Amino acid sequence: MKTIRFYASMALVALLATFSTKSFAQVGFTLHGTAAAPNLDGAQVKPGVGAGLKVFLGPNVAVGAAAKYIALSYDYNQSVGQNVENKGSLVPITGTLDIFLTSGVVRPYIGAEAGAYIRNTKATILGTEYKNSRTNFGAAPKLGVAFALGGVGLFAEGAYNFIFGNKDGSANIGSGNNINWENPSKLWAVNVGVTFGFPRTNP
Repeated sequence: MKTIRFYASMALVALLATFSTKSFAQVGFTLHGTAAAPNLDGAQVKPGVGAGLKVFLGPNVAVGAAAKYIALSYDYNQSVGQNVENKGSLVPITGTLDIFLTSGVVRPYIGAEAGAYIRNTKATILGTEYKNSRTNFGAAPKLGVAFALGGVGLFAEGAYNFIFGNKDGSANIGSGNNINWENPSKLWAVNVGVTFGFPRTNP
């Protein structure tokens, strides 16, 4: 079901882009850096990178697709005393929607992303590593501002990611000592980057 939702969102982006070629149809390419952290105790702010393709259906609306790589790092303390060190990555592959509220040099915008969130985790417990990989459907509302500089746009945005159905991790240590730890289901992120092929300001 998650895979169907993801490919359906990609098909919708492609369909909208096809219709847009008869009118405005400007294509942009984005690159950005990310700072992000899950909403868990002991979470660290870690860096990431991302890239995307946007199709501007008009000067104020864009749809597209994006991929990000976000590092993860957090500790989780068990009630029985074991400390679980979690490191890994999160790779969201999403469809995107951006709605710009103005068309001048400074352009605040709201938007959303939704698609597949691929999580890879390496948990270290008492010197032993346990690896896990899982793909879930996720979504992120976002709020940002862009600065139009000719055909280039500089942007900064904040997003809050929801990962649905993300299960916690567990491992058996020794003879039946079951160890559990939390996996992130929510993640905040700040993205700063550049869009090449950004719509120019209205005269």
